[in-house]
Amino acid sequence: MACQTSSPGRPTGVAAGCSCSCSALVLLCTGCLKSSDASLKALGVRQYHVASVLCQRAKVAMSHFEPNDYIRYDLLEKNIDIVRKRLNRPLTLSEKLVYGHLDDPANQEIERGKTYLRLRPDRVAMQDATAQMAMLQFISSGLPKVAVPSTIHCDHLIEAQVGGEKDLRRAKVS
Repeated sequence: MACQTSSPGRPTGVAAGCSCSCSALVLLCTGCLKSSDASLKALGVRQYHVASVLCQRAKVAMSHFEPNDYIRYDLLEKNIDIVRKRLNRPLTLSEKLVYGHLDDPANQEIERGKTYLRLRPDRVAMQDATAQMAMLQFISSGLPKVAVPSTIHCDHLIEAQVGGEKDLRRAKVS
């Protein structure tokens, strides 16, 4: 029993195993729940508030500027499952974020505080002056394209016009 429909806003959904024994997560919309709510409760299935992006099969664009590049939820989940089995323990959220992006989760050595991890990030987010320096170095390398999509986040924009002290004073006022 699988539902591909979605309700506006945050639909109430049910997380249950797929009937074809593939161990996929099945999300049901509010409309489907009304017809099967009592039978699902009788089976002991817990109900959650879910967003459609949590479904592994959902196609979520990396950004508005990259509508054809999608987040690979299936690969992230596969990597996390491999590492969880290797370590034989539950993972923290931070570990899931990092280990989901391992280059070779089955064979890569994982020892906290000792090994360097080979990662394949979806995006590189940089900040302020460090980001500008990194981009200038990339531009001077002569390469035509970055290997991973990159974003620069500037959270304090002080326009340089006169000098450090005067520019900072002007920025605080405006």
